[in-house]
Amino acid sequence: MNASKNYLLATLLAFGGLGASAQTGQPDIELDTRWVETSLEVNATKRTPGSYTLVVRFSQLENTRQSPVYKTVLRSAGQKLLTVTPVQPERPVRCSYTYSYIRGYRSPKLDSAFVYRLPYSTTKGEAVRALSLFNLNQRYFNGQPVRGWSAWEFRLAPGDTVFAMRKGLVVEVHDGEEPADRGVASTYRSRANSVLVEQPDGTLCRYEVLEKGSIAVRPGDMVYPGTPIARAGTYYEGGEHQVRIAVYFPDENPNYRPGDPNNGSVFEWVYYAPRFATAQGEIRLQHGRTYRAVSSPELVQREMTKREIKQRAAK
Repeated sequence: MNASKNYLLATLLAFGGLGASAQTGQPDIELDTRWVETSLEVNATKRTPGSYTLVVRFSQLENTRQSPVYKTVLRSAGQKLLTVTPVQPERPVRCSYTYSYIRGYRSPKLDSAFVYRLPYSTTKGEAVRALSLFNLNQRYFNGQPVRGWSAWEFRLAPGDTVFAMRKGLVVEVHDGEEPADRGVASTYRSRANSVLVEQPDGTLCRYEVLEKGSIAVRPGDMVYPGTPIARAGTYYEGGEHQVRIAVYFPDENPNYRPGDPNNGSVFEWVYYAPRFATAQGEIRLQHGRTYRAVSSPELVQREMTKREIKQRAAK
């Protein structure tokens, strides 16, 4: 998401932000400024739950030693970012800036030994087949290879519940999509009922292809391994019930060059293949294999606080 603002002495020219919140129709992140004598104070407003990575790029800097690039992670609803101060206090600063943001934040300390719960019932009579999904953009639209690409589909039965795989904050919910018309055996739709969860290590987990009207969580809810998310849905009428999951986080695009209209986005997604608790052990999934889900108090409580453990025990 990108937006830009110019500050020429005391004159403010704003070019609106991109990326609207589904709840308000306003940008998820919006910057605003105010003059504090001859300094320029930059503040941020965040309208949705969860964390965002923000990059501010300054240009036309005059009468200030402000760095041309400012990076931060936004977690609170509103916060002061920085103050652009003048070298000569009697004169105001002069600058322009653009800003870009993306949900989530870079996660350089992934724990490769961390174990996730599989997203279906531990009491299912039959093992569930796991299918590795290909990246549609890369395969059909000459897109660039996706860093660490990993996404999985689990074939379930009608009415099966989809469960959270790890503790996290629900940050997005999309509901209301009907399956495609019967006979349209599409393997991909640009919109599907889904839940997005921000996990404690900064990764995001998306649960997709959920049954319309069955989603049991809302933005701002905290989920834990085994929390019901929704019922498994279908892409088309009469199709196989399933859930699709992916774990990923944002990073800056190493090929991005400011001012070049052909260099793509400021950010890109990096995908991650976690280990799962299964009846066969703690493993990384293999395409086409079947797995039984297992759980344990240790798995469920691993990231809980003492207070959360007591609250769940009291229910």
